[in-house]
Amino acid sequence: MSKRSFDESRGSQPSEADHNGLLPIHELLSPDEQDHDPTPPAGQTKKPRNFIATVACETCRLKKTRCDESRPKCGLCKSLGLDCVYNERKSSKRDQSLTMIMSTLHRLETKLENIPSSILSDLQSLEGQLRHVGGRSQEVNPSPGRRDEGRHTSIMPSTATPGFTPAARDGDDFDWEQNESTPDASGRISISFSQHGVILWPGARTILPEQLLSAYELLGKNYVIELESTRPPLPMFTSPFPLHSGEHWLEVLPLAMIKGLADAFFAVFNPFTPIMDKSFFFSFTLGAAIESGFGYTMESCLVLNVLALGCLGVLAYQEGNYPLPGTQSHRFEPPEWMNVVYEEQPGLRFFNEARRRIGFLMCNNDIQSCQFFLLSSVYYSQIPRPMDAWAMIHRAATCCLSMLTNHDVSFDEWEGDMKSRVYWNCLMNETILVQELHLPPSGLSRLEEQVPIPKFIAFESTGYSSTRYPSSTVVDDSYFQYHFLAQVAHRIILTRIRHSLYFYSDSGTIPLPAVNTELHHQLEQWRNNLPSAIQFTDAQLQPCYSTPAGDLSSVHHSPASAASPNLVTPRPADPNRPLSPAVAVTDAMLRGRYMIAKFHIGRPYLYKALRIPNLLTDDDLEQIKSGLHNAMDWPVTQGIFRKMKSCIPIKFAFCSQFFGQILLFYCIAHSPSARVRETLPSGWERWNEEMMRFLEDSARTSPAVAQDLELLRSLWPGHE
Repeated sequence: MSKRSFDESRGSQPSEADHNGLLPIHELLSPDEQDHDPTPPAGQTKKPRNFIATVACETCRLKKTRCDESRPKCGLCKSLGLDCVYNERKSSKRDQSLTMIMSTLHRLETKLENIPSSILSDLQSLEGQLRHVGGRSQEVNPSPGRRDEGRHTSIMPSTATPGFTPAARDGDDFDWEQNESTPDASGRISISFSQHGVILWPGARTILPEQLLSAYELLGKNYVIELESTRPPLPMFTSPFPLHSGEHWLEVLPLAMIKGLADAFFAVFNPFTPIMDKSFFFSFTLGAAIESGFGYTMESCLVLNVLALGCLGVLAYQEGNYPLPGTQSHRFEPPEWMNVVYEEQPGLRFFNEARRRIGFLMCNNDIQSCQFFLLSSVYYSQIPRPMDAWAMIHRAATCCLSMLTNHDVSFDEWEGDMKSRVYWNCLMNETILVQELHLPPSGLSRLEEQVPIPKFIAFESTGYSSTRYPSSTVVDDSYFQYHFLAQVAHRIILTRIRHSLYFYSDSGTIPLPAVNTELHHQLEQWRNNLPSAIQFTDAQLQPCYSTPAGDLSSVHHSPASAASPNLVTPRPADPNRPLSPAVAVTDAMLRGRYMIAKFHIGRPYLYKALRIPNLLTDDDLEQIKSGLHNAMDWPVTQGIFRKMKSCIPIKFAFCSQFFGQILLFYCIAHSPSARVRETLPSGWERWNEEMMRFLEDSARTSPAVAQDLELLRSLWPGHE
């Protein structure tokens, strides 16, 4: 099953030479409009989207050709006069339960694809205005310094394809955004999507203190990469557990400890980064590692990484006062082996042993190697060490490219579905670092149209019991699968925001109101069409400061009935408290992503407000208010996360966001325009203090965050 049905969601795909392999947003969102004009634009060749058969017939499988799945005979068998035989895969209960997920998300994407005719008219009208101002049709080149200037995307309708706006893939914009202040031939300027780029905004530089700007000039544009790349590596020394156990300490680890740490990993990290299959891990991977005495095998490397992350998971349970998986208590009770998690970097003893073994296996490019590098990137992200995390993601991407381009993959089988899972995990995590730090992408995004979103096919093995280690989670796995698939869909919208809206013109006509309206519409459609199990209201986006410390803010979590009839959903003593650390993370991330998208839609208007405040319209001011309002009180820093810090995901990305937001709030508060200052939301000073505290806490483990914090302190001389 492909990510979208060919007939329902996409008409045709432009050739890679035309748009850098990227689909215009109009083609992604409104294929019906294209059907009225089947003639391709001049100089472009229509190319049908790659189609992956759900169930190919036996003839097509043998000939390795694409099957059109026509019944009773496919096109090939009909033309050859052969019998056409389909071997249908028997659906499992999990397949049937996830059918609703897939159909809901497909319906979600389909609803996102309808641009109202009034907006199309508005786009065409705005195109005429811009032509009049610029003397020509304005073409967007989001990377003025790109080597191949003939490859571009278009934010405005072109003369050949009216109504088109761009949707580019994140992995295709390796431009470093070094020329943000240089307009193109049409007078348009590309705005950096990176929050570290705020300090370079011309309008911001007229407001920010000279002390801060001087300190920044001494550091240079790439100081974050330089500081993180030159920091001392992780200690290579391994501390045995217990200390007297000697060099072969792994071989004598208690099974209760191994299982406890593995359970903590699968209960905390794997639900929102579904890299591993729990049944396969306990049925095969763990046993193979133990039988080899934790030798130099990929299974040993995987298990050791799981145990390293399991140490962080146990700490999260302790910080949140949750009972460990499999225990009958109502609060955290430390196990006998609790001391294993207490290191300067929790889990480092296991992680170092995995690093020692991977040296002899580093050239492997199979799915287990991909999982190892992804798990390593998660561990580095939790520390946080962003450059190390990016290196691991890049290596995982190489595995994905090897697996998905050199072999036939059946995504309707467990192994192919696992490849889909690691692909989407890798792509989404790579996007975050590439966008923020302008690191070179792997090219993984070029396979986005060919790799379907995962269906979470259950692992089944004859002769092995996958229930040997029963699930100890309080929420069914499908609940987290809803979250993961919804966040994949959200990533598409965020990419469209970047490539459709992040431009500025001195004429004041950009950002385009029609494009802005459509992006808001898409985001609301995404939210409204979420499966009922993970729906959230406006009230759940607001923080609550009256709840006791350690409780999540004003959210009653009941992810039970809508997700699956088999969910175990004991009601917590406090209805505002999440059922588990994983539920807290997944819910906070989903609500946070909605707010992040709202903020990023408003961010180009903040650029405009700081550069040409006299040309702001009333609609511009409303967009500024919305952006600033959604830049506050992000759920992943609120409530229980003030204590449960060991499981906060992508910490460095949040630190980067907060660095830019503090600068923006300062600039808006000190704007010479009274209208701009009036857009500040109530409580922004309090939120500034919370962001500073988050940075202060993270600065202990990241030199780049520590440097960001030092720069921000110069906004308020004498403030510590």
